[in-house]
Amino acid sequence: MTAKEYLRRYRETNQRIDSKLDEIAHLRELATKLSPTAEISRNGDISDKVGKTAAKIVDLQQEINAEIDDIRRIRAEIEETIATVDDADCRLLLSLRYINGYSWRRIAAKMAYSEDNVKGYLHQKALRKVENIIAKCKN
Repeated sequence: MTAKEYLRRYRETNQRIDSKLDEIAHLRELATKLSPTAEISRNGDISDKVGKTAAKIVDLQQEINAEIDDIRRIRAEIEETIATVDDADCRLLLSLRYINGYSWRRIAAKMAYSEDNVKGYLHQKALRKVENIIAKCKN
């Protein structure tokens, strides 16, 4: 796993949770539009659309709860790794980008650097430092 992949796990997990929350909102909206009556299909099976939708919502909420546990663990791990980076500018850049999700423009303004300098040199320097930390942890 590269340093970038390692650091992106937090934002990616957050995005998965957001997606599932959107899906729950959609299912809730759909459930309010469904008729509470059961329907019998051609083969005689009884279908309870509201019940099935409620069950999907419960399943998604359980998945979200599990992902929230993951995201807490991932964030703590990434913050711990970032804290061990020996350069204050690199630590700040990594936190702003991979924990707070700031854009390159916003990071550059906050750090009083050019956007090109932040995206290029400083980011690459920070990633190399994280790569070294990850490599040390594997050994």
